[in-house]
Amino acid sequence: MTASITALPTGFAAEVDGAAALVVGYLHAFPRHPQRGALVQPFGGAQTSVSEAGVIGVPLYALVSVDWATEVTTIESGGCTRTVFATGRLGTPQGTTSYLHPVTRRADLGLYVLDTEARYAASGRDAEVSTRVRAAVRSWGFGGAEGVPSRVPVHNAAL
Repeated sequence: MTASITALPTGFAAEVDGAAALVVGYLHAFPRHPQRGALVQPFGGAQTSVSEAGVIGVPLYALVSVDWATEVTTIESGGCTRTVFATGRLGTPQGTTSYLHPVTRRADLGLYVLDTEARYAASGRDAEVSTRVRAAVRSWGFGGAEGVPSRVPVHNAAL
């Protein structure tokens, strides 16, 4: 079932692949993509929006941001190891990237988790991130100096 984009709750509505969708939460990861099934911090009012008549069945997404770094382990004299996370290494993305990722609701937990059914890659499409979603993420202390992007790629192409 798809609903008209205008029928969706203001603040959580998005359009993904030409169909209506809801952005229900946020997940920040370091130093790489989060694992499938990772818990998502829900936005206030997201569950109420998902339960509204006419919205049930609309695809659910989370805004995910990743602070990229490479784990570097060195062996010190005496055999002790030391691990640091280096940024800006060759072959890794730089800084922070953000994208939308499919989520499912775990009724047993009463929370949202990143979809565990498949691995996903960028689909080549972008989606708008609403002002309400960006404000919620900033209020939690994420987004950094650059802020939360207003347009992000969608990772919904199953591998």
